[in-house]
Amino acid sequence: MPTKNESVTGQNLHFDHLKNNYQTHPAQRAKISMIATPIGNLSDITPRAIHALEHCTELWCEDTRHTQNLLNALHINRPHDQHRLRRFDQHTMEKDLIKLLERVQEQGQWIGVVTDAGTPGVSDPGAKIVEKISQFPEIKIEPIPGVSAVSTLVSIAGFTDNSFKFQGFFPRERKDALELLASLDEGASIFFESPKRIRETVEVLKVWTEGLDFTPKFCFAKELTKIHETIYSGTGIQFIEFFLGQDFDERGEWVFSIVLPNGCLKNKKAVAEWELTLECLIEAEIPTKSAAQIVAQKFRIAKNLAYQKALDLQKK
Repeated sequence: MPTKNESVTGQNLHFDHLKNNYQTHPAQRAKISMIATPIGNLSDITPRAIHALEHCTELWCEDTRHTQNLLNALHINRPHDQHRLRRFDQHTMEKDLIKLLERVQEQGQWIGVVTDAGTPGVSDPGAKIVEKISQFPEIKIEPIPGVSAVSTLVSIAGFTDNSFKFQGFFPRERKDALELLASLDEGASIFFESPKRIRETVEVLKVWTEGLDFTPKFCFAKELTKIHETIYSGTGIQFIEFFLGQDFDERGEWVFSIVLPNGCLKNKKAVAEWELTLECLIEAEIPTKSAAQIVAQKFRIAKNLAYQKALDLQKK
C-alpha cells in the first residue's frame, strides 16, 4: 500500500469495450462519484463524502426527500446553482440514463450518486450507472467508500472462512426461497430483508432447517449503527424457534447471514439423486403428496421443497 508521501497513478479500466479502455488523466473533465453515506449513525460519514456532497454539480439519489434530510442533518448547504437533487431509482429508464450521461460528458459535470443508506451499487440502482459508464470514456468513475450493511454484518458475524457471498434481498416467493436455500454452497451467504417480511422469511428458514442433516449458523441484525441496534445469532433449529418466539420490534431494515459448515455438502450429487428419484415416482404415477413424502424421508429434505418440486414435475 502506498505511503502518504508516495504518488499514485489512478487507473480506471473497462475491459468489456476495448476501445474505451483508458487510464484516468486530467482530460477526463467529467466525473461520477459513488458516495457511501451512513446506514444510521451520522458520525460514520467521512470527510471525503462530505466534500463531495457539498461540491458536486448534481446529486443523483433514490429518494430526493431522504437525501435532503441527510444534507440538512449534516448541515450541508449546497450553492444555489448546484442545489439540484435528481431522482434516480429502479424505475429510471435506460434511455433516460444514457441522455443524462451524455450531458455529463459533454458539460464536464461532477455527479454524486447516493443510495438511501450505505454504499451505492450494492443491491441498488447505482449499479446501472456503473454498467453504462464504459460507453463514456471521458467520464471518470470514482468510489468514495464508507459504511455498508454487508461489511458491517461481516465484522460481527464471526465468519471463520475468508469468503462470503452476498445474495441481495431474500426471495419473496416461498418456492423461490426454498430453491435458493437448497442450492446454497458451503460457507457464508448474506441477505437483506425488509421489516415487513422478516418473520415470514424466518418461517421459511424454519421449514428448511428442519429438513437438514447438518447445523447451519445464523446471524440476524437490524438497525445496525443506530440506537436500537439489535443482533441475534445462534445455530440450528433451536435458534430459529427461539428467534421466532421473541417479541421483537419489526421496524428497521434487516441484514442476515447463513453459514453452512465445511464438509456438510460432501456429496452434492444427493440433490440430483432425490430429484431423479422424485421424477421416477411421478412417472410411475405415484400420487404427488406420497411421492414427495417418500423422497423427503429417504433423503432428509424439507417436505415442502419435495412437494413443490413434485408439482413442477407434474406440469411437464
